[in-house]
Amino acid sequence: MAKADFDRDGDVDMIITNYKAPTHYYVNNVAKGHWLQVRLRGRENNRDGIGAIIRIRTGEDKQLRIISAGDGYASQFSRVAHFGVGENKQIDELEVSWPNGKKQLFKGIPADQMIEIDEDESQVLLVKKG
Repeated sequence: MAKADFDRDGDVDMIITNYKAPTHYYVNNVAKGHWLQVRLRGRENNRDGIGAIIRIRTGEDKQLRIISAGDGYASQFSRVAHFGVGENKQIDELEVSWPNGKKQLFKGIPADQMIEIDEDESQVLLVKKG
Protein backbone atom coordinates (compact mmCIF):
# COMPACT_ATOMS: atom_id res chain seq x y z
CA MET A 1 0.00 0.00 0.00
CA ALA A 2 1.17 3.51 -0.81
CA LYS A 3 -0.66 6.69 0.06
CA ALA A 4 -0.11 10.14 -1.40
CA ASP A 5 -1.94 12.89 -3.26
CA PHE A 6 -1.42 11.14 -6.60
CA ASP A 7 -3.91 13.31 -8.51
CA ARG A 8 -2.67 16.56 -6.88
CA ASP A 9 -6.09 17.74 -5.72
CA GLY A 10 -5.29 18.26 -2.03
CA ASP A 11 -6.45 14.94 -0.55
CA VAL A 12 -4.72 11.62 0.07
CA ASP A 13 -5.30 8.75 -2.39
CA MET A 14 -4.18 5.12 -2.13
CA ILE A 15 -2.62 2.42 -4.30
CA ILE A 16 -2.73 -1.18 -3.09
CA THR A 17 -0.66 -3.90 -4.73
CA ASN A 18 -1.24 -7.58 -4.15
CA TYR A 19 0.89 -10.60 -4.87
CA LYS A 20 -0.32 -12.18 -8.15
CA ALA A 21 -3.36 -9.92 -8.27
CA PRO A 22 -4.24 -6.61 -9.94
CA THR A 23 -3.18 -3.30 -8.46
CA HIS A 24 -6.00 -1.15 -7.08
CA TYR A 25 -5.96 2.65 -7.22
CA TYR A 26 -8.38 4.45 -4.89
CA VAL A 27 -9.07 8.11 -5.60
CA ASN A 28 -10.30 10.14 -2.65
CA ASN A 29 -13.34 12.12 -3.84
CA VAL A 30 -14.97 12.70 -0.45
CA ALA A 31 -12.42 14.72 1.52
CA LYS A 32 -13.54 18.28 2.22
CA GLY A 33 -11.85 21.08 4.06
CA HIS A 34 -8.57 22.90 3.89
CA TRP A 35 -5.13 21.32 3.71
CA LEU A 36 -1.40 21.96 3.55
CA GLN A 37 1.32 19.85 1.95
CA VAL A 38 4.96 20.33 2.95
CA ARG A 39 7.98 19.11 0.99
CA LEU A 40 11.42 19.42 2.57
CA ARG A 41 14.72 20.09 0.83
CA GLY A 42 17.68 19.14 3.00
CA ARG A 43 21.14 20.62 2.56
CA GLU A 44 23.24 19.67 5.61
CA ASN A 45 21.05 16.63 6.20
CA ASN A 46 19.76 14.29 3.49
CA ARG A 47 18.06 15.97 0.51
CA ASP A 48 14.52 14.63 1.24
CA GLY A 49 14.52 15.55 4.92
CA ILE A 50 14.18 11.93 6.07
CA GLY A 51 14.07 11.94 9.85
CA ALA A 52 12.76 15.50 10.07
CA ILE A 53 9.70 16.27 12.18
CA ILE A 54 7.11 18.79 10.98
CA ARG A 55 4.69 20.24 13.54
CA ILE A 56 1.80 22.57 12.77
CA ARG A 57 -0.65 24.49 14.93
CA THR A 58 -4.01 25.82 13.78
CA GLY A 59 -5.79 27.47 16.69
CA GLU A 60 -5.70 24.93 19.53
CA ASP A 61 -5.19 21.96 17.18
CA LYS A 62 -1.72 20.49 16.75
CA GLN A 63 -0.44 17.92 14.26
CA LEU A 64 2.88 16.21 13.66
CA ARG A 65 4.40 14.33 10.71
CA ILE A 66 7.73 12.50 10.58
CA ILE A 67 9.38 12.21 7.17
CA SER A 68 10.43 8.59 6.74
CA ALA A 69 11.58 6.07 4.16
CA GLY A 70 10.87 2.38 3.73
CA ASP A 71 7.31 2.60 5.00
CA GLY A 72 5.84 -0.58 3.57
CA TYR A 73 6.40 -3.82 1.76
CA ALA A 74 7.21 -3.17 -1.92
CA SER A 75 5.94 0.42 -1.66
CA GLN A 76 6.86 3.87 -0.44
CA PHE A 77 4.65 6.57 1.04
CA SER A 78 5.08 10.08 -0.25
CA ARG A 79 7.77 12.18 1.39
CA VAL A 80 5.41 15.13 1.13
CA ALA A 81 3.77 15.68 4.52
CA HIS A 82 0.00 16.16 4.19
CA PHE A 83 -2.04 17.99 6.83
CA GLY A 84 -5.82 18.26 6.82
CA VAL A 85 -6.77 21.44 8.68
CA GLY A 86 -10.58 21.37 8.40
CA GLU A 87 -12.15 24.82 8.34
CA ASN A 88 -8.90 26.64 9.10
CA LYS A 89 -7.72 28.81 6.21
CA GLN A 90 -4.33 29.45 7.76
CA ILE A 91 -1.65 27.53 9.63
CA ASP A 92 -0.72 29.65 12.64
CA GLU A 93 2.67 28.01 13.21
CA LEU A 94 4.77 25.47 11.33
CA GLU A 95 7.99 24.13 12.85
CA VAL A 96 10.55 21.87 11.16
CA SER A 97 13.00 19.98 13.37
CA TRP A 98 15.80 18.64 11.16
CA PRO A 99 17.71 15.45 12.08
CA ASN A 100 20.82 17.46 13.05
CA GLY A 101 18.83 19.50 15.62
CA LYS A 102 18.34 22.63 13.51
CA LYS A 103 14.84 24.15 13.81
CA GLN A 104 12.87 26.50 11.60
CA LEU A 105 9.65 28.28 12.59
CA PHE A 106 7.17 29.86 10.15
CA LYS A 107 3.95 31.72 10.99
CA GLY A 108 0.77 32.60 9.13
CA ILE A 109 0.97 30.16 6.22
CA PRO A 110 -2.17 30.09 4.03
CA ALA A 111 -3.86 26.69 3.63
CA ASP A 112 -4.69 24.90 0.36
CA GLN A 113 -1.20 24.83 -1.10
CA MET A 114 1.95 22.74 -1.38
CA ILE A 115 5.05 24.44 -0.06
CA GLU A 116 8.73 23.56 -0.02
CA ILE A 117 10.97 24.37 2.91
CA ASP A 118 14.69 24.53 2.23
CA GLU A 119 16.91 23.76 5.20
CA ASP A 120 19.09 26.80 4.42
CA GLU A 121 16.30 29.33 3.78
CA SER A 122 14.15 31.45 6.07
CA GLN A 123 11.08 31.52 3.80
CA VAL A 124 8.77 28.92 2.32
CA LEU A 125 8.51 28.39 -1.44
CA LEU A 126 5.09 27.95 -3.04
CA VAL A 127 5.04 24.78 -5.16
CA LYS A 128 1.34 24.50 -6.00
CA LYS A 129 -1.72 26.52 -5.05
CA GLY A 130 -4.90 24.46 -4.54
